[in-house]
Amino acid sequence: MAINTIHYDDSLDLIWSVLVYEEARLLKDRNASDLASEAGALVERWTRVNTGQRSAWRAEIVAQAGIDAEDDMLDDTVDELDNELLRTFRDRDAPQRKRYFKKARHEIVRLGLESEIEVVRAWPASLKTEGEPALQALGARLEGDIARGDAAVEERQRAAAATADQRVREIVRFVDDINAARRTRYGLLIQRAEERRLPKDWPGRFFKKSTQGPKKVKSAPAVENPPA
Repeated sequence: MAINTIHYDDSLDLIWSVLVYEEARLLKDRNASDLASEAGALVERWTRVNTGQRSAWRAEIVAQAGIDAEDDMLDDTVDELDNELLRTFRDRDAPQRKRYFKKARHEIVRLGLESEIEVVRAWPASLKTEGEPALQALGARLEGDIARGDAAVEERQRAAAATADQRVREIVRFVDDINAARRTRYGLLIQRAEERRLPKDWPGRFFKKSTQGPKKVKSAPAVENPPA
C-alpha cells in the first residue's frame, strides 16, 4: 500500500491531528517506538508554524479593523460636508454643491474605503479655496481622512503580503518536509517488517487513513483565511 499525502490546502488543525496520531501510534508499538521522536519533532515544529500563521492572521484582522475605522470616519466627513454645502447654498442642485457631489451622498459613503478615497481625493484642494471657513475646515479634515485612509489601505496590503509570504516560506515547506519524513519512515517500517517477520499490513498501521478534510473556499489571501 502507499501512504496518503498531506496536501497544501489541508488546514493546520488537520495536519496537527495527523502528526499527533502518528506519534502516539508509534509510541504504542515496541517495534516502532524508536521512530516516535522524529514524529514528535514535527509536532513541535507545527506549534511554531501555527504561531506564525496566527500572527499573520492577527495582523490582517488588525489591518481590516483599521480600514473599517477609517472608512467610518471618512463617511462622517462626507456626510458633514454635504450637510454644510446644503446649509451654505440651500439647494441640492446648486453648482457649488454639484462641484463635489456629482453622485448622491449615499452612493459615495456606501463605497469601500479605497474606492471612496478615489472619489474624494481632489476635494480638499478645492475646499481650501472656498470662501466659507466651515468648508475650508472640512477640506483640511478631509485631507487628514484621506492620508489616514491611504495608510490603512497600505497596511492591509502589507499584512496580506506577509500572510502569503508565511504561507510559502513556512507552511508549504513544512508540508513538504512532513511528507518526506513520512515516506522515509514508511520505508523504514517496511524494511523492519521484513526483517522481523511482522504482518504485511504492519507498516501502514502507523498512518492515519485519510488526511482529507473540508476544503476552504479560496479568497484573498489565497490560503486559509483569518477567522471572521
